[in-house]
Amino acid sequence: MTTAQCRDNICCGVEYSDLMLVDFGRAIDLSKFSNDYEDVRKVTFCGDACKDDLRCVTMRNGKPWSFDIDTFGILCSVHVLLHGTHMEIRKGRNKQWVPVKPFKRYWKKELWNEIFGSLLNLDEQSGAAIGSRAGSLRALRQQIDSHLVAEEKSLRHFLKRQVNLLPFNREDIG
Repeated sequence: MTTAQCRDNICCGVEYSDLMLVDFGRAIDLSKFSNDYEDVRKVTFCGDACKDDLRCVTMRNGKPWSFDIDTFGILCSVHVLLHGTHMEIRKGRNKQWVPVKPFKRYWKKELWNEIFGSLLNLDEQSGAAIGSRAGSLRALRQQIDSHLVAEEKSLRHFLKRQVNLLPFNREDIG
C-alpha cells in the first residue's frame, strides 16, 4: 500500500475520516528567520524551547536544532497512541537513544524499534545534513510502506473492525 493507494478517504477498501494531530502552540515560522536567498531548511536554533521531557535529542545534546523537534513530536504522538503515556527516552547499551517503555512483541516490535531508533538517533547518525536527513526519512517511509503492503489483508480486517467501533460523526458521540 502506498500513499497513492490511500486516497479519497478509502484505504484497503475501508472508508475513514481524516485524523490530524496538530499543535501550533509552539510553531515557528522559519521564513521569519531567513532571507530570500537562504533555504529555510538550513535555519537552526540553539537552546531549549520546552519542558525537559519534551526536549528533542539535539536539545538534550546542546546542539543546534530545527526539524528535530518536529520528528520528536511525531514520535511522542505515536508513543502516546501505542502506550497511552508520554514518551521518556534514555541512552541504551549501544549509546543510542531509546524509549524507556519497551514495545510489546505482538506490536511488530522490530518495526517500531527501527522507527524509533532511526528517528531518535537521526542527527547523530547523519550529522544533520539536509540530504542525508531526507534520504533517511525516505528510506524509513519506504520500509513502512513495504510493511503495510505485506500486512494489507490483516490491516483491512482491523480497520473494518475499528470502523464499526467508532461513531460515524460527532453527533453520535455520547
